[in-house]
Amino acid sequence: MERNELCWCGSGKKYKKCHMPIEEKIMMHAERGEIVPTRKILKTPFQIEKIRKSAELNTAILDEVARQIHIGMSTQEIDDIVYRFTKEHGGIPAPLNYQGFPKSVCTSINNEICHGIPDENIILEEGDIINVDVSTILDGYFSDASRMFKMGKVSERAERIVRVTEECVKLGLEAAKPWDI
Repeated sequence: MERNELCWCGSGKKYKKCHMPIEEKIMMHAERGEIVPTRKILKTPFQIEKIRKSAELNTAILDEVARQIHIGMSTQEIDDIVYRFTKEHGGIPAPLNYQGFPKSVCTSINNEICHGIPDENIILEEGDIINVDVSTILDGYFSDASRMFKMGKVSERAERIVRVTEECVKLGLEAAKPWDI
């Protein structure tokens, strides 16, 4: 594509002001022999905005869980909150029925690594740490995030796990710069 032509993505911008810089970076990495993404994963401004809206809903769902989560509630109640809030705001819980997954959210308590299945018999207790992993589809666009919650006073070990995890996520986000040199 010529630099002064309109960009292939339909943004209305010239290629040189739209996707050319990122494609040049990708080409540089490919020439080094690195594995690089194909053009199909590059998003248009419209698509990015739709993903942003999905992520805003995803965050709002986690905020709603944060408002309601408490010792003595079941993980099924968390699933009910996620399902109801997602549907009320026009979204679809992405995990629900995905490859047979029976619930709207993943709830992993203490040593459970990930993708715990909510259940009316799993009750949050004092000292638990729980990861609530929410994935949302809004207008066909996906988003995903999780949040860790501490139930009351947790052990020193659990406190450390949560703190170190939060620090690692923060450092990872600060360092993430796609195809940066």
